[in-house]
Amino acid sequence: MIVDAHGHYNTQEAFIEHASKWVKYEWEKRRYDGMVQTWKRFEEMTTVESWIESLNRYGVDKVLLQTAPWGSSDAVAKFIRESPEERFVGLANIDFTAPYISDSVKELERCVKELGLKGIGELYPHIGPWDPGDEKIFPIYAKAEELGVPIMIHLCTEGGPVFNDQRYSDPYLIDPVLRAFPDLNVIICHMAGDRVGALFTLMHARPNLHAELNGVVTPWFGLYDSVISPQHIMKKFLERGFATRLLWSTDVQAPYNSDFEKNKVRGHIKDNHVVKLLEEIGASEEDKANILGNNAARLFKL
Repeated sequence: MIVDAHGHYNTQEAFIEHASKWVKYEWEKRRYDGMVQTWKRFEEMTTVESWIESLNRYGVDKVLLQTAPWGSSDAVAKFIRESPEERFVGLANIDFTAPYISDSVKELERCVKELGLKGIGELYPHIGPWDPGDEKIFPIYAKAEELGVPIMIHLCTEGGPVFNDQRYSDPYLIDPVLRAFPDLNVIICHMAGDRVGALFTLMHARPNLHAELNGVVTPWFGLYDSVISPQHIMKKFLERGFATRLLWSTDVQAPYNSDFEKNKVRGHIKDNHVVKLLEEIGASEEDKANILGNNAARLFKL
């Protein structure tokens, strides 16, 4: 099974509802106005038919559609119900900054038990911002552990959205959670980007920590390629035995064949940069199968 562990489901209405509260400065307002129109384009491009055609063309069986931090759990659940094929896996948007955390705990239970969503993500602590290691929000983690659903979290420098506080992009912020909830699977997105060294250290210490790979050969490492190459990074992670804890992904905002993503996701999965990287470093067939889908299928109970 081939699973794209990082897609997004976007609607303009949900973006406005969630993102407008983070605009603080006038220059952010100007950027925000442009993002509102971009999210409208994402929504217009995202149809069940377009997604299924994209998955078939690219050779992918399933895609995880994330809703946080500015999506709608109900909207993605409805989208999945309308699909004639079981190709989509939805993740819930849970508010970790709610005045009453008990409400977020109840919402998580509703999303899993009533909507059929399989996890939480993609959490953005640097937008808000909020500390993912704050014990006040531990009841949410406890409920996720109880329900057996993973959490996907963005803990790396972010140059895109304007409402960023980079102090909350450090992978080490999640360590108290990994210690307190050893049966909770946490997935750091983008291989922690420019903080891949911290990810490597944490994965060595915490067996419940995982990573998705959209980031290992992106511009995040452009500054470091002369010192530490993507090939070196992947080799070290595989040599350390992390192949069962890495997930292949694309981080698309819309179907692969959409105007927005068609230049990023071209051809077939064999043309994907991470797949090529695994071939280049001589990864075993077992490691490739785990990374390309088996790990995601196990974690999300697909």
